[in-house]
Amino acid sequence: MSARKITRFNRRAIKGLTRYFLELVEIIIIVIALSWFAQTYIVELVKVKDNSMLPTLGQNNQVLTLKPLKSRTLEQGDVIAFYREGETANVKRVIGLAGDEVKIRNGYVYLNGKPLYEPNLRTPVTVEFPPVIVPANHVFVLNDNRLDNNDSRMWGTIPLEEVIGEVMFCYWPWPQIKFL
Repeated sequence: MSARKITRFNRRAIKGLTRYFLELVEIIIIVIALSWFAQTYIVELVKVKDNSMLPTLGQNNQVLTLKPLKSRTLEQGDVIAFYREGETANVKRVIGLAGDEVKIRNGYVYLNGKPLYEPNLRTPVTVEFPPVIVPANHVFVLNDNRLDNNDSRMWGTIPLEEVIGEVMFCYWPWPQIKFL
């Protein structure tokens, strides 16, 4: 082989290698941009910080929250994630919507004067809670583990602006993977 053929071969190899690395950088930039977009506008990964949602979700379960579902009308029974001032994300169940009256009497939650059927509860409510009318653009949330009162019984109603979205999927730990 002559020296001219070798240099021509090296130039082609260098051009091909350069093109390969530029395409690789382009793919990495696209993946980073899509990841940023998804985490900003579509999903948020939230870690459950306590056992207040047992038996549905336990401490350190990690869940996928869909942000676009926040803009749709929430329904009674939805599991949502939200931020409170100076705290990490909380995960609770929606009990009352704007205009609803919520009270706890004789161990039962009453919604608009009727006892609420809650098949997901493990522990009965042992405290009384006076009637509350949920204001506009707010929700009343309770834990599934009602012995833990770190919910609307303590904080009051949650403004919709603080809601991240609806919890749709528990992805960690592996044995507890499930759709909610």
